[in-house]
Amino acid sequence: MTSYIHQERFLITDDGVQHLLINVGNRDEESKGALALMVKHKGQAEWEEVIDLNCSNSESTADMVLDKNYLHIVYSCDKQVWYSRLSYDVLTSTWWNLKTRRIFKDSIQTPSAPTIAMGSDRTLHVVFTQTSLNNVVQLVGYSSGHPLLKWMSTETWGHRNKRPAKAGRILSLETGMGLIYTDVSEEDGIAHSTLNFVKKNKDGSWTTPVVLESTGTSSDDPYGSHYSAMVDEQGNIHLVWPVEKRLVYYRFDGATAEWSANYILGNPHQATYSQVAKHSDGRIFLIFNVGEQLQMVESSDYGLTFNHTAFLIHPTGDPLYDWAQPRVETPAVFSGTLAVLQQLSTVLTDTKPVIERLYLFSVTL
Repeated sequence: MTSYIHQERFLITDDGVQHLLINVGNRDEESKGALALMVKHKGQAEWEEVIDLNCSNSESTADMVLDKNYLHIVYSCDKQVWYSRLSYDVLTSTWWNLKTRRIFKDSIQTPSAPTIAMGSDRTLHVVFTQTSLNNVVQLVGYSSGHPLLKWMSTETWGHRNKRPAKAGRILSLETGMGLIYTDVSEEDGIAHSTLNFVKKNKDGSWTTPVVLESTGTSSDDPYGSHYSAMVDEQGNIHLVWPVEKRLVYYRFDGATAEWSANYILGNPHQATYSQVAKHSDGRIFLIFNVGEQLQMVESSDYGLTFNHTAFLIHPTGDPLYDWAQPRVETPAVFSGTLAVLQQLSTVLTDTKPVIERLYLFSVTL
């Protein structure tokens, strides 16, 4: 339902309505796509499906960015990447006027894990992972000033090899576009996973990568997507990535343009999933798993220091549910109450298949 952690699929509009883009799997009705936009109105308990995305299937993943009353979505489908735009009516709290344009199609290259961001000049930028027929993997970028008309190929990043743990998060910065991405290199037959940062220069080229982390490859993050990043109003980047099951927080200082890194907890704590969220008052929250449960820490000084806020404890003792893959999803920006989704699944039996579900925590902060 929610797979690649570096993508943004959950947002809250100013009217308090929650919007979640999830994969509900292939439908019995062939005309309906697997990616569905769900909404939950303020004060209501139930979610309602309002839009499904054409062409999307059970393998599709998506990313989205809200700009004023337009929702810009990018998603993968088979050997294609699609762009969709929705308009939001603030008076009725409804989405309408769905328009789409294909960004990429190839007979031998399979795209996955796309992300999207809008620059200060209102150009849209998309980055996704591309895998060839012989399993060669690399990150590629596209951009468009007129996304419903035409998209142009822009850049490639990282090593071109058969290591799949590569994913990119495109970011809009005050100084232009930035990119966080994971990569895998090989030396003497040994693979190393790296977390990297690049910025776009004024001439359109990209800076030499800054390597934020280098570690061994891990089966806990097979596609290099278990990180979360966001930019605050001061131009600081807040980034989290589990390294050997310990959560590391990386901070880019918007004033000095320098990176720093620290462990969030002193001891290994089985962290594999995490999210960054910013309160409208400027506080930064990190939400991550400790085993099957979730923990939250907060910063009131834009990430210079963090304090423990809460443990989010799901119900225990029910043999019907499996919490062993605690994927977590939050809005990047919120006000008042933080909604936190944790994924769980039903237990496989002789008569019933596994069904994925989401558990909602509402935390008043």
